[in-house]
Amino acid sequence: MSESGSPDNAAVAQELEALERAVGALIEELDAMRQRVATAEDRSGKLEKTLKITGVKPGEPARLEERLGELSEENVRLREVIKEARERAARIRGRLVVMEDETS
Repeated sequence: MSESGSPDNAAVAQELEALERAVGALIEELDAMRQRVATAEDRSGKLEKTLKITGVKPGEPARLEERLGELSEENVRLREVIKEARERAARIRGRLVVMEDETS
């Protein structure tokens, strides 16, 4: 302020510029936050859709873990079934080779 009590125009201009920069920074931060919220909401929607497809209700992570365990056990069992089927197929293939040799 000058001696007469009125604000110095240069000081007011500096304060206004500082205020404009601060408001600009806040607007940029708000835009960034909005983008983060949109991304989080999109991800949340995808996760909820995935949970719905798997039959697990949102908020039931214990059930999801249990279901994962069930699927893992089923996967092990199915791998064993496939292994046994391949072994049987190999035995049958061997028998067919022997039968072809006998008929030749």
